[in-house]
Amino acid sequence: MRKGFTLIELLIVVIVIAILATFAIPQYMKAVERAKVSKGAHHIGLIAQAMKMYRADTDEYPDASTGDFGDTFVDYVELNEIDNDSDWDYTVTGDANGETFTITADRTAGPYAGQVLEINEMGEWDNSDHLLFRIPGE
Repeated sequence: MRKGFTLIELLIVVIVIAILATFAIPQYMKAVERAKVSKGAHHIGLIAQAMKMYRADTDEYPDASTGDFGDTFVDYVELNEIDNDSDWDYTVTGDANGETFTITADRTAGPYAGQVLEINEMGEWDNSDHLLFRIPGE
């Protein structure tokens, strides 16, 4: 009786693993991209929620013309995760009267740089299929 595996048996195992990997790796990459889009949408939602809580306290949205909300939102939302997000750039625009706002997230990294997610004060997404973002080859 022999011990060990033959070269043919080892090659077959390696080939089967390689075939399985060709199916698994693209699915994993798609899941990572979907997670990044969901993260951007979640961060926009956090900023919008902070804007609404600010309005509940002050009867107006913060003046978006200054572009600096760090001190304004510190009581309403934790900004560390949003500030350290290397995949998206977030901007808030609005009127000086504090009646409306739009939050935009621009994708800055990866093969999908330039993708934009946007929400207004009414909770309406400008890109209604943002979570249905199609990845090439899908």
